[in-house]
Amino acid sequence: MINLINKKRVLGQIEIIREINASEKEGREVNLSNSIIPDLSAIYDKVKGGLNLENSEIKNSIFLSEITIYGDLNLKNSIIEGSLYLGNCKIKGDLLFENAKIKGAANLVGSEINGNINAKNATIFGFLAINKAKIDGDILLEDVKIKKSQYEKLIIRGDLLLGNTMINGGLDLGRLSAEGIIDMENTTINNNLVLIDTKSNSKEIDISATKLEGKKII
Repeated sequence: MINLINKKRVLGQIEIIREINASEKEGREVNLSNSIIPDLSAIYDKVKGGLNLENSEIKNSIFLSEITIYGDLNLKNSIIEGSLYLGNCKIKGDLLFENAKIKGAANLVGSEINGNINAKNATIFGFLAINKAKIDGDILLEDVKIKKSQYEKLIIRGDLLLGNTMINGGLDLGRLSAEGIIDMENTTINNNLVLIDTKSNSKEIDISATKLEGKKII
């Protein structure tokens, strides 16, 4: 029997593994939405049909390094008490975390995403790293807030890191606010770059080392 807190399922590791196995057998996405989960790490190296964590609370971190997800990774409206680590993962659909709150850093270094990244109105503490990545669609970071955080005596300043990334679509940073820097060194953007009301701790956002094929919209 699955316990409920505030109408959300409370799932442990056994329930998570059971849902992953059932989804593969039934040919559907892994449905962990509207749940309270202690943490989530890569149990298998492949997830068939997508992974749905919409409206869920993760009490620690999500660590899905070097995993392949054959569908969307949906984190919309989720709360992650720790960090989100998707280093070198492959997502065959979209990465969705609109309105999410990530209390640790979000790290997508080296990831490959066949669809879009949509993080509109997300709040991230520490940094958001999408560097050394390949994104086939758009990166949508409108109204995102990246705030500094403190780990023991270390201050993590709230950077947006996009260096050495290939974006085959556009990059929308409209009204994004970063308490640290915005790094786009050696980033390739094959469509438009939106910088309407974008803010960082630098007076100007440096795109001198960015390869922009579309328009800069300010």
